[in-house]
Amino acid sequence: MQQHPEWIAYLLFILDLAIRIGLSLRILMRSNMVGVTFAWMTIVLAVPYLGALLYLLIGERRLGEHRTWRARKVIEQSIHWRSTLYEHASREPVNIPARYQSLDQHARKIIGFPSLPGNRLTLLSDYQSIFRELINDIKDAQTSCDLEFYIWEAGGLADELLEMVLEAHQRGVSVRILLDAVGSKNFLRGTPAKRLRKAGIKLTDALHVNALLMLFQRADIRNHRKIAVIDNRIAYTGSQNLVDPRYFKQQAGVGEWVDLMIRIEGPAVTVLKHVTEMDWSVEARETGNFSTRTISMQRAGDLPVQVVPSGPVFREGAMHQLMMSIIYRAQRELIITTPYFAPDEALLEALVTAANRGVDITLVIPARVDSLMIRYATPALLHGLLEAGIRVAQFDAGLLHTKSISVDGEFCVVGSVNTDMRSLWLNFEISLFVYDEEFARQIRELQASYISQSRFIDSKQFLQRTFPQRLGANIMRLFAPVL
Repeated sequence: MQQHPEWIAYLLFILDLAIRIGLSLRILMRSNMVGVTFAWMTIVLAVPYLGALLYLLIGERRLGEHRTWRARKVIEQSIHWRSTLYEHASREPVNIPARYQSLDQHARKIIGFPSLPGNRLTLLSDYQSIFRELINDIKDAQTSCDLEFYIWEAGGLADELLEMVLEAHQRGVSVRILLDAVGSKNFLRGTPAKRLRKAGIKLTDALHVNALLMLFQRADIRNHRKIAVIDNRIAYTGSQNLVDPRYFKQQAGVGEWVDLMIRIEGPAVTVLKHVTEMDWSVEARETGNFSTRTISMQRAGDLPVQVVPSGPVFREGAMHQLMMSIIYRAQRELIITTPYFAPDEALLEALVTAANRGVDITLVIPARVDSLMIRYATPALLHGLLEAGIRVAQFDAGLLHTKSISVDGEFCVVGSVNTDMRSLWLNFEISLFVYDEEFARQIRELQASYISQSRFIDSKQFLQRTFPQRLGANIMRLFAPVL
C-alpha cells in the first residue's frame, strides 16, 4: 500500500494555519487589554498547536457554566443584604479624608461595599503572633469559625491550629473550612483533611479541577483569599496562608516566607463574613445565610475600613482600576511591597508618571522568588522604573510575601493581591482599604523595616546588563500580561 506522507504534512499545515487564524480572530474580537491580546497572539502564532492548547486552557476567564450560574444566584440572593448594609452605613458618618473620598466612591461603585466606621485593627507582622492570636481566638470561639485560605499545609504551628479547630468543633462551635483545590491539594488529600471530615467538620475545596473540567473552565483561576471569621465578631485577613514558614517550601531555596495579617474587630467583620458566606454557598452548593440580622454595626474602635473583594464574579479588571486610582492619588510618597511584580504597561506607565511628577516611589520585592516566570520577567519590567528614578529594593531576609501599599503616610492597602495580572484580573482576592493616618503609619513603619533588610538595585549597573541578559528578560516581558 503506497503511503503519501506529504499529504499528511500538508493537512497538518492547513489545520495548524486554520487554528492560528481562527484563534487570533477570537483573541482580537474579545477586546481584552492590548498587552494581553498581543501576548496571547504571540503565543498562538509562535508555538504550533501547543500555543492554541494553552489559550484554550487558560486564555479566557471561564469559571464553568454551573459555577457561574451558582455565583449569579448567590449574588441575587444577597442583594437585599447589601442594600440593608448600605442603609445602615448611611446612618453612620465615616471620617474619610477629602482627597480619598473619590477612591471610596470608586471602590463602592465597582465592588459594592461601602466604607464602614468604628473598626479596630491590630497589625500582626510575624507568623508566630499571627498563629498565636488566631489560635487563641478559635480557642475562645462560642458559635462559629469560618476559615477560607489558599493554602493550608501541615507542619509546626499549622498543626497546632488544626488541633484547636478540632477542639472548637467538639465543644459545639460550627466550623466551616474552604480551601483552594490547587493551593491546598496536599492538605486536602492527606491525613489532616481526613481527620477534619471524620470529626464532622464541614470542609470543601474551592474551584475543583480535573482533566475533564479543564475543557470547560480555567484551571489557573484560583481562590487566593486568606480570611478567618470567628463568631461574626473577629476577623483576620492579609497575606499569610495557614503554613508555618519553618516547614513550608524549604526546598525552593528562597528562605522563609514573610507575611502580615490584620486582626479586625468592628463592622468590617460583617462584610468579611458575608464574603465567606458567598464563597461557601457557591463552592459547597448550600443556601447561604443572607439574613440582614447578621449585619452588625457595633463599634470596636474608630478606624474607617473598606473591604474590597475582587475576582471573576465582580466587574472585570476592578482591582486593576483601583490600583491605578491609588497610584494617581499619591502626591509625596508611594511604597509598594509585593512578592510577584509583573504589571501591565498601564500600571507601569502610571508608576513612571507618578515618579515624574515628583512622587518618591519605592518598590520592595524579594531578592529570590519561587516563580521561574516572574524571576525572569520582572527585570525587564524594572528598566523603565529605574530610569524614572523609582527605587527598587530587593528583600534579602526570605521571600517577602506581604502585599501592601502606603500612600503619603495617610492611606494604605493590605490583603492578598499581588502586583501581577493574575491577581488583578483573574484570582479571587481580598483587600482592606484603610483610610486612617495612624494605621497607615504602622504599615509605613513595617515597610521601612522591610527596606532596612533589603539592598537597592544600582540603576547604573542594572541598565548596563549584558545583551543576552537583556534579551532574555525582554522576551519574558512579552508574556508578563498573562503571568
